[in-house]
Amino acid sequence: MGTKKTIVIGAGFGGLSVSALLAKKGFDVTVIEKNSNPGGKALLYKEKGFSFDMGPSWYLMLEAFENFFAEFDKTTKDFYKTVRLDPSYRVFFENDDTVDIHADLEKNFALFDTLEENGAQKLKEYLKQSQYQYETALGGFIYRDYRSIRDILNWTILVEGMKLKIFKNLDKLARKYFSSDKARKLVEYSIAFVGGAPHISPAIYSLLTHCDLNLGVWYPIGGIGKIAESIYKLAKNQGVNFQFNQEVTRIDIKEKQAYKVTTNQAEYDTDIVVSSADYHHTETQLLDLGYQTYPPAYWEKRVLAPSAFLIYVGLNKKIKGLLHHNLYFNQDWIGYFKEVFGSSPVWPNNPSYYVCCQTQTEPTLAPPGGESLMILVLTAPGLQDTPQIREKYSIKILTHLDGILGENIQDAIVVKKIFAQNDFSTLYNAYKGTALGLAHTLRQTALLRPTHQSKKAANLYYCGQYTHPGVGIPVTLISSQIVSNRIDGDHGK
Repeated sequence: MGTKKTIVIGAGFGGLSVSALLAKKGFDVTVIEKNSNPGGKALLYKEKGFSFDMGPSWYLMLEAFENFFAEFDKTTKDFYKTVRLDPSYRVFFENDDTVDIHADLEKNFALFDTLEENGAQKLKEYLKQSQYQYETALGGFIYRDYRSIRDILNWTILVEGMKLKIFKNLDKLARKYFSSDKARKLVEYSIAFVGGAPHISPAIYSLLTHCDLNLGVWYPIGGIGKIAESIYKLAKNQGVNFQFNQEVTRIDIKEKQAYKVTTNQAEYDTDIVVSSADYHHTETQLLDLGYQTYPPAYWEKRVLAPSAFLIYVGLNKKIKGLLHHNLYFNQDWIGYFKEVFGSSPVWPNNPSYYVCCQTQTEPTLAPPGGESLMILVLTAPGLQDTPQIREKYSIKILTHLDGILGENIQDAIVVKKIFAQNDFSTLYNAYKGTALGLAHTLRQTALLRPTHQSKKAANLYYCGQYTHPGVGIPVTLISSQIVSNRIDGDHGK
């Protein structure tokens, strides 16, 4: 009757959102989290008056957030305030070339005219198809629950598949529209933040440019951690019980039914299990081999999304050359991505990277006159990670940042923290230290991503970045909506 005991493993965005949704549908939900706080990778780091969003920092695709909160007859405004960033972000190319992307599309059209002949018109045409991709995806693809190949065969792909360009990669699509290397990078870069690369990801992900340029780049006051806090509060209000500082060590299954979840502190009898933890970890470490839908051999053949090398620095001075979001694009764009996605992991020699300066929007996140920076380098998963490598690589990146800004950042550092491969593995049980799960490739999209429901236990479900729709907070919320509806259909009234 919808009052069944449900254990949700993990209190990241997936666990928080699916628990709130299930509790609203009448399920008796307990969330078990190995760490001490909700939010998963959306941790908040504070030291000496500096505050840093440690995980996601881009706030796009607001429609997905509104759709989620609408499930509870709420809007985002009931929990936090958002502002649109303008300029949206700054891009540093090699050879001291810098451009800003604005909220005003006309300014962006003018910019593209400087990048190549007829650039404005080309961007308009690219955005038109990007908007089509986005609206079609949200209308008939992203929110859809894929259970079998029939769900693909019945979908718009067969009718409009060529228009959706699912059989072409993103880089080939961008080359069809733009001859300028810089123009292509500006419409391709977003794929990196959702675990893909231009040369391996389907062209349907050009929809991200619509999110970026048409819908805009926004910021939730208080940072991404504020959103996690809001969904945690929402879940608590729905009656969800949270158990922190407990690590799940086993899921017991009998007669194709998960019936008990064991932690390092307790045992929980249950009717339903939902894992929002690392999919590989859940399958290979928490289940006996006979109950693994995806045993170790499966994972060895997957294309993993990148890991991340993150540097958090608190400065005792303001930095003039930075906006809230900043990107450095190296010259050998595809070469860098091949270092990240190649079969032989290496630390990138000349990587592209991202710099977030939240204090440009919220100065109170640093002491007066100071600045809080987060620097992100996407790296291959599975790299050797030692204190010596971390320090050497951080100096390399910070020295490069000094050079493109024309300022000595390193002498102004008051706080410095590094977060990398080993931390993702330790804190989140992340497979090979990946920060984002599985890459978005044609063979790892929709039905071809790991399923929402175990094939070996009818009451074991999964949500989060490994499943459809994929990587990123907005689509993780959508994953939770899909899973909660399936569970309610299978086990509810």
